[in-house]
Amino acid sequence: MKIVMDSANNKIFYRLIKELSWTDRLLPVIIILSIVLGTLISVYDPSARNAFDSQHRLAGVSAPLAVGLIIMMIPPLCKVEWENIHNILRQKRIYTQLVISLILNWIVCPLLMVALAWMALFNDEEYRTGIIMIGVARCIAMVLVWNELAGGDNTLCIIIVVMNSILQMLLYAPYQIFLCYIISNTPRSGSSVSYQLVAKSVGVFLGIPFGFGLLIRLGSLCIFGKKIYEKKLLPLISPWSLIGLVYTIIVIFIARGDDFIKNIGQAFKCFIPLTVYFVITWFGTLFFMRYFSNYVNRKKIQAVGEEEPLIRCGCEKTMERESAENKWKMWCGAKYGETITQTFTAASNNFELSLSIAISIYGSGSKQSIAATFGPLLEVPILLFLTVVAKYFQLKLLWNDDEIANDKIDSSNVEGNKIDLCQSAK
Repeated sequence: MKIVMDSANNKIFYRLIKELSWTDRLLPVIIILSIVLGTLISVYDPSARNAFDSQHRLAGVSAPLAVGLIIMMIPPLCKVEWENIHNILRQKRIYTQLVISLILNWIVCPLLMVALAWMALFNDEEYRTGIIMIGVARCIAMVLVWNELAGGDNTLCIIIVVMNSILQMLLYAPYQIFLCYIISNTPRSGSSVSYQLVAKSVGVFLGIPFGFGLLIRLGSLCIFGKKIYEKKLLPLISPWSLIGLVYTIIVIFIARGDDFIKNIGQAFKCFIPLTVYFVITWFGTLFFMRYFSNYVNRKKIQAVGEEEPLIRCGCEKTMERESAENKWKMWCGAKYGETITQTFTAASNNFELSLSIAISIYGSGSKQSIAATFGPLLEVPILLFLTVVAKYFQLKLLWNDDEIANDKIDSSNVEGNKIDLCQSAK
């Protein structure tokens, strides 16, 4: 039995590597080299550190970092079918997913971060406050890249990001005060979070790329048509998401790498709640969504009076395929795209917002801002690893939308089997 399982796992790993393009295979190496390069420059070249953490700021973030964040968000927004968004918003499933995301992002995840911060940093008020501020800031930028790399539902991700952006402008200030001070019974220090600063940050890091993405797509469709846009223009636009990501990572580590090295002792204490948060949130959301989606799908089948409703889940045809033989079939009524989008939107955080607010309130050298700095330092490598895990689960587990994916693979040649995650979100 063990030999059979090992053979099945080896086949899955082989298929996963085979389906990735060379760009995606080298992505972990590229990210690691970017982190190392940025840190080395930060430590040995203070002038570069000052240049990339310049006084020229946009919504509280240095101009070089803001440019990278904006550039990496534009390609995913160019892929959303904005011309059909009115039809997408008519789908009931979208609103079900939004309610789930609302509960996860604004109730479960922030409270989980508070609990973990108190468990690990009960004697360090300043660091604890910085970690809690990361949990309050829901992601509106890099989650688009992680979701696209993992093959999530790009349109659903955009809609969740828009919802989080609106709620962030309304809720971040009172939520930060409530979680950092009131619920923690901690005296308030410094000035209060400004609604203006939060709104400005959201407007810059979502509004600018949103405007560019909408303009590029609709303008190109009007001028060139959909066929030329998707065949010729999107392949030219898509790589800029990866370019922007790598540039952003290098800038972050040039600006903050030296602080990280100097505060390496405190860093390990802050790493505990952050690492546990990313892991619990990602895997918890994954299996919750898989169970919940399967439950809802089965209820729908029962409602239309299918025979043997207790054993039907909507993916029986997929189960009959030879490719499904060694897959985990439990809760297979869930859709991969929706599930993985919820996992990444729940696990990701808006580090640029939490960092800029921590700096503006407590100062750039404060423990709160140092703790906020650890957010992107950990989030980038952990979520990159979880992106690979997501692709493994896509092949290891049986999904309700596997039949569509398998039909595409069966009808394509070997070259067509390669999936370029940096150029398409499927």
